[in-house]
Amino acid sequence: MAKAKPGLDEMVDRVIDNPAYDMFGGYHLFLRRVTIPIILILIALMVYTYLSGYLSDDLTLILTALVTGLSVGPILGLERFFGERRLRS
Repeated sequence: MAKAKPGLDEMVDRVIDNPAYDMFGGYHLFLRRVTIPIILILIALMVYTYLSGYLSDDLTLILTALVTGLSVGPILGLERFFGERRLRS
């Protein structure tokens, strides 16, 4: 017999009891789910605002998407760096 998928309660319990999410005093989930997307949105808005006065709208959108996409790696790298640094101290 196939095992039923875990319900929402079981998934929440697994996340809460997971020691990997104890970094930053329990705020690690908040950082990953809320703060990082907000940072990406702010980067996109800043790049679009700065470039809209100099370039056409189509080129501005393309460059904004490119810069925002390229900033995902460094942002996740910084998050990992701070997490590892926090675990060492």
